[in-house]
Amino acid sequence: MAELKYLYGIIPTDELNQTPLPSFKGLDVQHEWYPIAFDGIQAIVCDLEESDYNESALEEKTSDVEWVHEKAFHHHEAVMKLHESYTVIPMKFATIYTSKTNLEETLTNHYQEMDGLLSWLKGKEEWNLKIYCDNDSLRERTAAHNLSIDEKKKELEHMSPGRQYLEKRKLDRLIDQELEKDKEQHSSSIHDQLATYSVKTDIKKNWNKDVTGRTDEMCWNSVYLLENQEAEEFLGKVKQLQEEWKEAGFTLELTGPWPAYHFSKLK
Repeated sequence: MAELKYLYGIIPTDELNQTPLPSFKGLDVQHEWYPIAFDGIQAIVCDLEESDYNESALEEKTSDVEWVHEKAFHHHEAVMKLHESYTVIPMKFATIYTSKTNLEETLTNHYQEMDGLLSWLKGKEEWNLKIYCDNDSLRERTAAHNLSIDEKKKELEHMSPGRQYLEKRKLDRLIDQELEKDKEQHSSSIHDQLATYSVKTDIKKNWNKDVTGRTDEMCWNSVYLLENQEAEEFLGKVKQLQEEWKEAGFTLELTGPWPAYHFSKLK
């Protein structure tokens, strides 16, 4: 008998009344998802067999990378489907309750927070911007346009060959330092311009090349929560900045709109 409740997200009751929940198979690809009503909000869940998804069974399943990848994608697809029609507080992958009673206890304890968060998120969407840079191209630009580096180069012209060798190594280190400053300064400037369109923003940790699979380096990673009506101007500004910074060696990669993953975290 199905006893466990897998929670995808929380949506408002009034929006569900206006737009019926579409058909969607749950995590086990057997049980359909469905809503559990609770005082003006709806928990969207699917049932899972306790024997297949209890703590020990789930621990075994999550040791399989392919299973995790497949089911995590399913969870994301489900949340995106909710986002198409409703304001949603998305849950983390593998949020499972042992019973309906257990889930309702959580809803009771967090109802005020959830209800307030749904009201705040209504009519908003999330976008993610990652900025990548071509270090070689940008290094040349930094070396050619930085006043401190230019002064150092002029000093080298009047030194002996032996001294020049040592000072060139110092110059290379100076260029690297100024390069990092330039990347931070330029990325921060781009972010500040986009933040003016946003209700809220957040700066995230950069990913390394092993994660991105790219040859260029990620130098900025940020998210923006926008009012829906601001999206068009925001996208226009991103396009302008993409063209503006392309020649300097920066690539701006924008994705979205997403459910408010980063702005709907519950205490």
